[in-house]
Amino acid sequence: MQFAGPSTGFLMKSIVFLSVIMFFCTDVLPQKTLLLEKIGAKRKFFFHEEDKFMLRTSKPDTFLIGRLWDISEKNITLQTYIPITIKYDNIRFVYKDYRFAKKVGFYCLIFSGVTFTVITINHLVNNEQVFTPDMAYLTLPFLGAGILSLSLSRERMKIGLKWKLKFLDMPVFPLDGR
Repeated sequence: MQFAGPSTGFLMKSIVFLSVIMFFCTDVLPQKTLLLEKIGAKRKFFFHEEDKFMLRTSKPDTFLIGRLWDISEKNITLQTYIPITIKYDNIRFVYKDYRFAKKVGFYCLIFSGVTFTVITINHLVNNEQVFTPDMAYLTLPFLGAGILSLSLSRERMKIGLKWKLKFLDMPVFPLDGR
């Protein structure tokens, strides 16, 4: 009596094909990951290679912005105009940008500038006094909201007792889906 299921050759080909796909998938292979973690809290930020990274070093006191080029156990390499290698002990601050707050800030500043320009042109066309209280009432709140939002769009974390940088050499799947 003949077996009614798929042949063993077909099953073997399917297993080999799926194994090759899983081997070449970047999510299955270990990735070098940099973890910025607040001790005693649930705040964690994961950085992988090619992510934007901002930091301030202690010796010499330098602010660096670039893409993570290489992550190893003792140091990281940032790709700016030239690759710069920085030891973990030399990192004093790490900065995190929040895109939504920065975008809202720029839009508020642009709206304030456009409103100011339109009101100024309207006053000039009608031969009225150029700077009036209605101009301040309509533009200054958006200017203030934009400046405040831009100032709050970057958080500075001091590496030391509260914040730690850790090197991970394993696949990490953060909750935000990145």
